[in-house]
Amino acid sequence: MLNIAVVDDEQVHRDILVKYITEWEKHKSVDAEVETFHSSDAFYFTWCEDQRFDVLFLDICMDGTDGVSLARKLREKGKTVNIIFTTGIADYMQEGFEVEALHYLLKPIDRKKVWECLEKCLSRKEDESRLILLPTEEGLIKTDVDQILYGEAVGHYCELVCLTETFSLKIGIKETAQRLEEYGGFMFCHRSYLINLRRISKMGKQDIIMDNGKAVPVSRRMYGAVNEGFMKLFRRKC
Repeated sequence: MLNIAVVDDEQVHRDILVKYITEWEKHKSVDAEVETFHSSDAFYFTWCEDQRFDVLFLDICMDGTDGVSLARKLREKGKTVNIIFTTGIADYMQEGFEVEALHYLLKPIDRKKVWECLEKCLSRKEDESRLILLPTEEGLIKTDVDQILYGEAVGHYCELVCLTETFSLKIGIKETAQRLEEYGGFMFCHRSYLINLRRISKMGKQDIIMDNGKAVPVSRRMYGAVNEGFMKLFRRKC
């Protein structure tokens, strides 16, 4: 689901963008909710109450607060909404850079370019949805679920081994498994080891070789389920 706002003081331009977004939504079979605003101030009033928006198509030249000023206010708050400027004047590249705009569309707006922007926004959101927060002695850490290789029970806690670093979590391996369950692809291969099926390099009868070359033990009792899970994932990728 993408929550999209269109901010433009001209109805005709709002309607065009809504049309292109709706066509993209149907073409991609993606859920998108679009809300339109006739001014920056109207959008900011709503945004202060509800910051659900993932994408903002923002006209630069408007009566009242202009689009660049609104974008600066949003960035001052540290929000990461994807800003796509729309304008009839090609003189705002520097301002777009300053507020980390995703793109900048010249009017008359081209449908293909709108679709390309939406694809980027969707990809970014999907990437963010694979991030997880986990507790360590030093505080919360954020890591990409797909970078996790395996977890190992160490006493009452869990050592989480990722591609580039290792974290000592303040939670046990069972709770770690529960937190990772919603992302799919994680299984116990041994009572002390939780592995990421996506990161298996080679399945053996006694050991599983992970993408970093590390061998993780697999118990006789769990081998069948892990091997089947790995093969199912492999078949889906094929």
